[in-house]
Amino acid sequence: MIRHILPLLLFALTAFVQTAPAAEPTGPGVAGMLPAASKASLEDNQARPYLFADPGFYQWGGTPILGDDGLYHLFYDRWPRDNPRGMYGWLYITEIAHATAAQPEGPYTYRNTAISSPGDDPPGRWDAVNTHNACITRFPHPETDKPTYYLYFIANRGDKTMSDPWLVHVGHQRIGVAWSESPDGPWTRHPEPVCQPGGPLRHYGVNPGVTRLPDGRYLMVLKGRGMVPEKPQEWGPMLHGWALADKPTGPFVIQPTLLFPGSVSAEDPCVWVQDGRVFAAVKDWHGKLSGQPGISWVYGDLQADGTIAWKVPAKPSITGRELKWDDGTRTPVYALERPFILLDAQGRPSHLFAACAREDEFKGSSQKPNPNPPPIPAASLPFNVCIPLSPAR
Repeated sequence: MIRHILPLLLFALTAFVQTAPAAEPTGPGVAGMLPAASKASLEDNQARPYLFADPGFYQWGGTPILGDDGLYHLFYDRWPRDNPRGMYGWLYITEIAHATAAQPEGPYTYRNTAISSPGDDPPGRWDAVNTHNACITRFPHPETDKPTYYLYFIANRGDKTMSDPWLVHVGHQRIGVAWSESPDGPWTRHPEPVCQPGGPLRHYGVNPGVTRLPDGRYLMVLKGRGMVPEKPQEWGPMLHGWALADKPTGPFVIQPTLLFPGSVSAEDPCVWVQDGRVFAAVKDWHGKLSGQPGISWVYGDLQADGTIAWKVPAKPSITGRELKWDDGTRTPVYALERPFILLDAQGRPSHLFAACAREDEFKGSSQKPNPNPPPIPAASLPFNVCIPLSPAR
């Protein structure tokens, strides 16, 4: 089956290629093994090397960065385990927390909360509710050229224009940014979204991944919804596109082409630049990129007209939906999402970070508040995992 699927994907992704690269890149590598001693975190939800868990919180989407202090600073989404919506609380009460460790694999220790919901003050602000989808970067400040941390996130607000409160908040999701000279803050939030729905991506914008291109522009990959031509108010399929900006604070302008075809059920892209090429790691939901569900990668070449030609490599899989241990065992997992690739001092991929849950993370959860929520099993409480990368064979 995969021999029939990949040629179609390659054709769709290279329809606008102007020049072909001489050779396919080697990519980020494949998932290595984790120490079996950390396997206990799956049972007690405690933090250990390679598994950053917390028994009191749902965790999601960890993105690390090496600070000038020699520590690794992890920015991640978290919300209380005992909230009345369970996993669905991600849309309403997430905060972006900050943890540190001496090594990229941890163990990480919570340090502070970077940003959280500001509330509707002043009234009508776009980001009154939630902070989610953390993506930490560091770029030169466009005015001072001083290295500055930029923390991208999504937020939303509610109103009474739709009958379903859940869809109200989903439809108002936009991407914002906060910046600071220190990973400890204080953080300055941009007063407006840095990217608005447009082009092929409509209705909302989420899942930002940001990097700086070799030509100095800033690239964002993100998710939105397509249009239903005969019913423009209805939401079409989930689509993934890319946007460009001249500054890290935007505005990011969504481009007319997609990151990959809408028929490919992949999401959560993160991006980085390596050897003059652009790479993205994605959640390969049903294995339509690689042949197995898990995390896969695609890459792009900068074209003479400033666009990026995205392609699927011959072997796109980074990992299946499992954790491999150095005692020879493997743990199948229900969720492995929000990938983030950490680069080493030479700019090479060294570790894959991802949100992970052993069993269905939505177990016992509901979109509407439950005054008596059931206990959340330890196996359904998501955590952040750090997986070392090995060269692909």
